[in-house]
Amino acid sequence: MPKRFMWFTAGAGAGMAGSAYLRRKLRRVVRRSSSAGVGYRPNARLRASASEARAALAEGKAAVQRYRADAARRAASERSSQQRPFNQADVNQAEGR
Repeated sequence: MPKRFMWFTAGAGAGMAGSAYLRRKLRRVVRRSSSAGVGYRPNARLRASASEARAALAEGKAAVQRYRADAARRAASERSSQQRPFNQADVNQAEGR
């Protein structure tokens, strides 16, 4: 008798666990295949990834513009620091006067 009770309890437990697992799986499949689930999920992911790509592109463009502006400022400051102001004495000396 104890063996029958043990096997009955094990079978009932396995049946309930399988039933609960199957119910969860079926609910998930029904939710995915409903008209709202089918139309919404892929489009939402696609829109999200497209907007993330646009944001990354805009951020990259802004970084390039900042880099180019900074490089232009550095080049201009280097050129201005290398040039000496106009001095007539230098011109006279170069011409041999």
